[in-house]
Amino acid sequence: MSSCLVCISGGVDSSVSAYLLKNMGLSVKALFLRLTGTKGEESALIASKKICSFLDIDLIIKDKRKEFKEKIISYFERSYFSGKTPNCCVLCNPNIKIGTAFKVADSLDMNFIATGHYVRLIKGKFPVLLRAKDRRKDQSYFLHRIKREHIKRLIFPLGNYLKDEIKGISKEIGIERFIQEESQDICFFKGDYREFLKKRLSPKMSPGPIVTRSGKVLGEHKGLYNYTIGQRRGLGISDKTPYYVLSIDIKKNQLIVGKKEELLAKDLLVKDINWLIEPSVLKNNIFQVKIRSRHKDALSKLEILPGNKARVTFFEPQMAVTPGQFAVFYKKNCLVGGGEICG
Repeated sequence: MSSCLVCISGGVDSSVSAYLLKNMGLSVKALFLRLTGTKGEESALIASKKICSFLDIDLIIKDKRKEFKEKIISYFERSYFSGKTPNCCVLCNPNIKIGTAFKVADSLDMNFIATGHYVRLIKGKFPVLLRAKDRRKDQSYFLHRIKREHIKRLIFPLGNYLKDEIKGISKEIGIERFIQEESQDICFFKGDYREFLKKRLSPKMSPGPIVTRSGKVLGEHKGLYNYTIGQRRGLGISDKTPYYVLSIDIKKNQLIVGKKEELLAKDLLVKDINWLIEPSVLKNNIFQVKIRSRHKDALSKLEILPGNKARVTFFEPQMAVTPGQFAVFYKKNCLVGGGEICG
């Protein structure tokens, strides 16, 4: 019998994933990672214990708080301090969650790893990841940095389900009462990220001028960590039409603002690309590109550059290209790869 280690968090998606894996005839164990030490995480652990007991699945608990702080929380703080907007889940999935799961599975001689992500996987000589059936819940964007060699050992039980179907299964099998409520917050704090950063970065991020691209001073910002590209609210300046954040100049401690049309970009530069499919095997260099997780695909042309970089040129200009976020490349529904936006 093949065996599978499923990452569990106490939520409906990972819990139903564990149930579906058992129904597939696999020998299943669950893995819960301690990452934050928050009250919410403790509640999630209690829920996970109840769910695993109900499903008759062994639960393995690993404390990864030190590694999470060093690799993810520090990245979050460092990004804002350097004028970038981070995406913690993109790095946490391959480096902490899935990376740890593979180490645990290998130590137990288990065949597969599973998660509750909404993404489809086509097995074969060259396995590929596809967007989920439920496009509203598709999470392929957050998995573009996983190692290519890991794909063949991954299972994504939810890829061909709609979210409502998963909730229905949870209710039908009787685990709904144990499920931890889903949170939309970043997992290591609740509320406004600016308050989280204020305690750590405020001595280094003092107020400074808000200026236009021509250098005209319009006001004073409250510390550059408070702002992201495309932000309109909270600038404290008024005009007939709104101003938006265009860029952040850390060296000069300036917040550069302009009108909405100035947010449009014809292209961007991507670095540190992780290719899940070698671009050399593809028929052409035309891709659908997402520049944020909720961004609508933008038809684009890719020019591959030395140093594992690429120039993405949009067929139609796109709003609010944000350094620190990730540009992810697709061929129709197939996830090809992606990298960090650096300009």
